[in-house]
Amino acid sequence: MFRYAPKQLTLRQSLLAAISTMLVWGLEYYDIILFASLASILETYFFPSKTAILSAIETWGAFASTYFVRPIGAVIFGWVGDVRGRRLATIADAALVGLATLAIGLLPTYYTAGILAPILLYLMRILQGIGLGGEAGGGATWALELTPRNVRPYINGVMYSGLSWAVFLTSFVTLIAKKAMHQAFSLYGWRILFITGAIPALIALVIRLWGSESLEWIEQVRSRGTVKVPLGIVLSRYWVPFIALILINLGLTIYYYGGSGYWYYIMPKLIAPKLRLSADKAYTWALVLGMYGGIGAVVGELLSGFLIRALGLRGSFIAPSILLILLSPFIVYLAFTLNPLSIYTSLLMGILFGLAAAPQTLYFTSIFPTEVRWSAVAFGWNINASIGPLTTILVILLLETAPSSPMMLAVYGSIVMIAGALLVILGSLIRTREY
Repeated sequence: MFRYAPKQLTLRQSLLAAISTMLVWGLEYYDIILFASLASILETYFFPSKTAILSAIETWGAFASTYFVRPIGAVIFGWVGDVRGRRLATIADAALVGLATLAIGLLPTYYTAGILAPILLYLMRILQGIGLGGEAGGGATWALELTPRNVRPYINGVMYSGLSWAVFLTSFVTLIAKKAMHQAFSLYGWRILFITGAIPALIALVIRLWGSESLEWIEQVRSRGTVKVPLGIVLSRYWVPFIALILINLGLTIYYYGGSGYWYYIMPKLIAPKLRLSADKAYTWALVLGMYGGIGAVVGELLSGFLIRALGLRGSFIAPSILLILLSPFIVYLAFTLNPLSIYTSLLMGILFGLAAAPQTLYFTSIFPTEVRWSAVAFGWNINASIGPLTTILVILLLETAPSSPMMLAVYGSIVMIAGALLVILGSLIRTREY
């Protein structure tokens, strides 16, 4: 059972575990941006309904299916990780995410396979979501348990940066592919983006096959055994830290999904018509801002360890969140008006968001005991992952009713972002025991 137990924790071992988590988890944001960017193409190939609204519902239903099943993945892999071992859970979820993403890029279209094509797309999206439900939060649990405590804040920043590297790379690769391939991009270029997106998960799978089991989990099993239903213990005994997790993570999820995460869709569809801008130019500018926001978030995440050392874990959420509240309307205003200065404000927003977001994994894995840690972190994280994207609907409704002036669009477009940052601060004020 403990065949893969390391004799002691090493920095090399920690970095490999963190990098593997960075690679798999990064697919979460890669998928968000990729699907939002390719929605119209996927709609053509998989849901060619005579009714435009029906095609849109079917297409975005495929996108949403991944998020709705993520709590199921969290329950399944949470049980495996807490009862059967961290290493086994990480190998299984990396394999599932990587293979499902690869399969999407190879699927036949409606024109060659009929109704089977959309059915297979939904199936692969569901399997991908179950895998991400295990990985999100769970992979971080394994990686941080393999890391010496004195360097955890810094390794945590490296690991968490995978999400933001994905934002940067997806925006960059989509821009390059769109420009280089022209019409071919719609024919087969979209497949290349899915196929290449699976590669990081498969690399992570190889790393994990040669990886180690968590010493903390092994010690827990040897001294106190495992619990039969870890999630039941979490909800009955550890509901206070669970509420703190929900508030902080939901706030950051809302901030992203209610803001720059869907500028790729909102700016060309809603903002461009209201401000009489070119939809194509607005879409391209959203991709550019995604690149700068992504690289800014990477910087913030890599620096987060120093902020944690200076302000403590709870304080490291509060300071950047306050700045995000104050700056969000101005950042949104420059973005929606395609102002060249929005490059720098998106970079700044990315840095602040990265500073606020990265401490999550370190904090959440510290406020639950080993025997239920994977289940607690994964389930809370993925409940929010199912709820968070729905805030985009609220943003759309707000922007549709907003007056057609840049100032008012910025105000309406930043309401959800500000609410998200306030939730982060509220969750950070809850005092919890650390293990």
